[in-house]
Amino acid sequence: MIRARVAIGVMLSPIAAFAVLLATAGCAGPVSQAPSPAPSEAPAVSAPPPSPAAVPDIPRSSSALADRPPLSAPAPVRLVVPELGIDVPVEAVGLDDQGRMGLPANPAIAAWYRFGSAPGSATGSTVIAAHVDSLVYDIGPFARLADAPAGTRIEVTTADGLVHAYTLESTAIVPKESVDWSGAFARDGSPRLTLVTCGGEFDYDARRYLSNVLVSAVPLA
Repeated sequence: MIRARVAIGVMLSPIAAFAVLLATAGCAGPVSQAPSPAPSEAPAVSAPPPSPAAVPDIPRSSSALADRPPLSAPAPVRLVVPELGIDVPVEAVGLDDQGRMGLPANPAIAAWYRFGSAPGSATGSTVIAAHVDSLVYDIGPFARLADAPAGTRIEVTTADGLVHAYTLESTAIVPKESVDWSGAFARDGSPRLTLVTCGGEFDYDARRYLSNVLVSAVPLA
């Protein structure tokens, strides 16, 4: 469920160019925005709001994306948060034909932005997003992230069978217009995991969530 409606990432480094891209879609409203592949391509939790008549479109377009090849590191294929009962498959995605970060329609399937950092990378933010809910599939596992406390263990398994463990540092619900997508999708700085979905208040007229839930976690030694 991840304008990207909230363009997720913009690093204006390689990623600053994708200002809004990850709008977590599928949340019966926009989600977050994700950055594009370096200049070229670019996720509340309580009771679900009444379902609108139709699934609204979720903006995720990047303001400036450039072509950049995906990383060669093994892609994440599964994300598990034992304490929250979250266990979802992860698909590698890029941008769709509208310049938005592609997201699986099913909230039970997460997406990894393949033009950003990957688990095990020495630097940068590994971004994994998913819709918070859907009129077709109902509430998704990422809806539980909004109340996740610091210290929560997160495990990401990559295609080579390795399990990368992280510990949650912070969970924030940020108005979509205030999200620092360049930081969320940055490919520099210390290695970290960023989970994104929709959350906060639901605008019934616009049929979308007004905020994004962002979880930041760091690798466990």
